[in-house]
Amino acid sequence: MRDYVFVDSNVFIQLLYEGARASRAEELLNRYPLLIASIGVVDEVLHFIVRREAMNKHSVRRAYDLRKLVKSKGIGFAKESLNMFASLLKELYVKIIADADVDVSEIINVMDNYRLSPKDAIVALTCKHYGINTILTFDEDFKRIPWLTAVS
Repeated sequence: MRDYVFVDSNVFIQLLYEGARASRAEELLNRYPLLIASIGVVDEVLHFIVRREAMNKHSVRRAYDLRKLVKSKGIGFAKESLNMFASLLKELYVKIIADADVDVSEIINVMDNYRLSPKDAIVALTCKHYGINTILTFDEDFKRIPWLTAVS
């Protein structure tokens, strides 16, 4: 999988929501033909979409209120944006892989050694596990990871 380039959640989010770096995200995604993301990244983007759409359409701010909204109304309020993300993954032929099966102590060690959040540590370990050397990301923290080249 060395030829694959890992895509971090923030690249997808910038493109989907036309953030300040949307054009750069599009450029990066089009530059690399072999894109890969983990199920953890997909989860993060899906959660971001649901949360953002709930805030915009129903003024939901707290996690508890979001759970209540989804329980009572389903995800119809976010369906269009969720489907846009699914279409984007398909259009770009993004291969979805499982997060690395690592021990929690490994995650904690990477968090500590490289000053990362838990999600970022899992992404870094997933890349290492699959032999992926490059990550497309707007997160400067990945520049501290010796086995990864962070492209932004």
